[in-house]
Amino acid sequence: MRRVLARCVLLVLLAVPAVVSAATPCAACSCAPRSPERVFRHADAAFVGSVVHEQEIDPTTTVQTFEVRSVYKGPLGPTVDVIAPIGTGGGSTCAVLYGPGEVAVILDRQGDAWTTDACSRITAEQLNRLAPSPAHPSPPPVATPTVSLLPAARGPGGVGWPTAILGLLAGIAAIAAALAVATRRGREPPAASSPPRDGSPTDDPADAGPSG
Repeated sequence: MRRVLARCVLLVLLAVPAVVSAATPCAACSCAPRSPERVFRHADAAFVGSVVHEQEIDPTTTVQTFEVRSVYKGPLGPTVDVIAPIGTGGGSTCAVLYGPGEVAVILDRQGDAWTTDACSRITAEQLNRLAPSPAHPSPPPVATPTVSLLPAARGPGGVGWPTAILGLLAGIAAIAAALAVATRRGREPPAASSPPRDGSPTDDPADAGPSG
């Protein structure tokens, strides 16, 4: 009886390490060793900031909104949303959710969004060593005001002021043209009278003979 019990205990002791080693890859994230320099070089963006809002999109997806204080790499504004494939229902074992306080975050592009993982963890001290001159976050884009076209003011009788002004200018131009034509006609000399064709004497004293 004792030999049977000893064999059972021995089998259990031999089986436990095998079960634990088989379950380890499924229960934890496996990261290839990378230096901080390589992590920073392959990152799409890097910053130092703190979490100001967190929202669970679905049981396996959470979005954390960070307030950005210093930008070490990439085009980042005052705030950035970081997607973590993890939630109350589980998710990726390599996903990471940051707690309160200021942290350094390495970002990777995921379409039009940002994401990160536990294999890209880095400290603020390491970022300062890799990029000693951080930049301030870019200001948010300013909305361009739309210019509304106001209707033209209307004069008496419902006629717009532009139309009335054009009509007034046309009238002035017509009057000026008429005055110019009249002035030109007044300056032309009168036409010379033609001599009579029937041979009758003229009244010119130079044509009359000496009086006798």
